[in-house]
Amino acid sequence: MKRFIFLLLYNLLLPVFLIISIPGYLIKMKKRGGFGTGLSERFGIYKKPASAEPKGGLYVHAVSVGETFIALKFIREWRKTHNEPVILATSTATGHQVARDAALPNVRPLYSPLDVPGLPGRCLKRFEPKTVVLIEAELWPNFAEACHRRSIPMVMLNARLSPRSEGRYAKVRGITRLLFERLTALGAQNDNDKARFARIGVNPDIITAPGSIKFDVMGDAPQNLREDFRSILDTLRGDKPVVLAASTHAGEEALIATTIREAGAFPLIVPRHAERREQVVADLEQAGFAPLLRTAGALPAEIPANVCYVADTTGELRDWTALADAVVIGKSFLARGGQNPVEAIAARKPVIIGPDMTNFADLVTLLKKEDGILSCEAGELTATLRTALDGSPETQARTERAYNALHVHSGATCRSVELVETLYGRA
Repeated sequence: MKRFIFLLLYNLLLPVFLIISIPGYLIKMKKRGGFGTGLSERFGIYKKPASAEPKGGLYVHAVSVGETFIALKFIREWRKTHNEPVILATSTATGHQVARDAALPNVRPLYSPLDVPGLPGRCLKRFEPKTVVLIEAELWPNFAEACHRRSIPMVMLNARLSPRSEGRYAKVRGITRLLFERLTALGAQNDNDKARFARIGVNPDIITAPGSIKFDVMGDAPQNLREDFRSILDTLRGDKPVVLAASTHAGEEALIATTIREAGAFPLIVPRHAERREQVVADLEQAGFAPLLRTAGALPAEIPANVCYVADTTGELRDWTALADAVVIGKSFLARGGQNPVEAIAARKPVIIGPDMTNFADLVTLLKKEDGILSCEAGELTATLRTALDGSPETQARTERAYNALHVHSGATCRSVELVETLYGRA
């Protein structure tokens, strides 16, 4: 009865939410190039007949770019021992583009259905998956019910729960328990996440801690550096070191670029959302920079003074990271939560974070314990950058300590595959 009331209220309120949010969602999809890529699949409209679709394999649900990269890493490992088709469902145009660009054999990129009654079931009937994998804490009530009705095992991988999110879920523990009851298994990133999920009402018997697929990057730094990227930076940097401002949010581009300049380095900016490029350029120009956009194409014949480079593209952060001399993590100075520093650590780069990294609290605690990361307030960033760029034995040792600290997650991808294999096809 409780579940019936929960679903009834959810499905009564959901249309109101969709009416409010879908216009903005469609505008965002247009900016990100979503139209013409199969976006109608979100509404249960498919271009191919159902008989032409792959059936009977694995259904992996991601959301945006970050989750899609995790999903692709998992799928590559999965396909070492499984030949069945894989459906990779995403919710955003950028995530869908990353899935398409990966072009993995026998993997069908898909826009995930909106969570309204009928659409999840229509999708599952079309592809008939043996098992559903959810990347991180992405669980929708109607989709979960549709899987339950068809006895499709559903496992959540790479699941994490920040202390702040735990507090929010704890306030509605009864609803949380109803939702997570539909999971067959949950693979948490670490023992702290495992305990948090148990405290909000998830059955402890279904929770394991295989580790973070995202953090399982040992030896995963680029081996063949992008020569076209290197050429761009060599043309622009002069004799200055390159500092990457990674996954920046509103206002951080000008702040971080200014401190990079003050530290005597060249600013390379990779905004978190590429569609913000106009505002990013305006902010940088106001701060006295002459920003050049990667999407503008070839570099000008004459390089302007106070130049900085903005890589306003998707899916290239890892390649730019490999060419930087130090990395400043965005969303940690003028926004809340922080972004993932692992790619920079895997590339053995000095990493600087701001005061708010709550989304990666456990990782940052581990890195600070090993003295593997530099942390500072915005006003201290210039001095901290100079320390990161000093090339001293201590700076080199710090990057090694950070790299070694991540070995706790080594093998997480394989362990996640093993977890799914215990459920695969158990319908």
